[in-house]
Amino acid sequence: APPLPIVTLVRFGRWDEALREAGPPASERYARGVWHFARGIAFTGKGDISAAQAALDSLRTAAERVPADMMISINHAGPLLRIAQNTLAGEIAARRNQRDEAVRRLQLAVVQEDSLHYDEPPTWYYPVRHVLGAALLLAGHAKEAEAVYREDLRRHPENGWSLIGLAKALRAHGQAAEAVTVDERFRKAWSDADVKLSASKF
Repeated sequence: APPLPIVTLVRFGRWDEALREAGPPASERYARGVWHFARGIAFTGKGDISAAQAALDSLRTAAERVPADMMISINHAGPLLRIAQNTLAGEIAARRNQRDEAVRRLQLAVVQEDSLHYDEPPTWYYPVRHVLGAALLLAGHAKEAEAVYREDLRRHPENGWSLIGLAKALRAHGQAAEAVTVDERFRKAWSDADVKLSASKF
């Protein structure tokens, strides 16, 4: 099972708290890999790219140690950690302003995520389209970002992250009136939440 406290903290952008989370024992090979992934994302959030790269290196090493037949729910551990590697590599590339490489890595991670066996809750806890949409916006591809967020909303109806991203994408290519409608959808969807969101990623 993944180390849920750290992945939850990262999901909401609470970097310092996430980085204080102790790692699972080395014997828990999959959990250890996810822990390195989450730390890498937290380091990118803090702008510490060298530490994020070190976390990616540790994630790759952990992934190599996962048995080929290890299952996490109804999916194999190996493909899950490949999603983690490409997502983190994409985030690092985006922070280095390597925008095309970021998009390429994240598109690959989305393909890998889509290839997983359907499970509820999803075996891979973090919708990669949220990160891909942000990378596309950063690279100036607003219409492509819009399509990514719309697809994620089809899969995960009215989730706050993709609604925020969709509104930003619409504004970025001149669809301000529709963006206002999406803003209202977000306010409705997020009205009972006690956490503030400002971006589609974290």
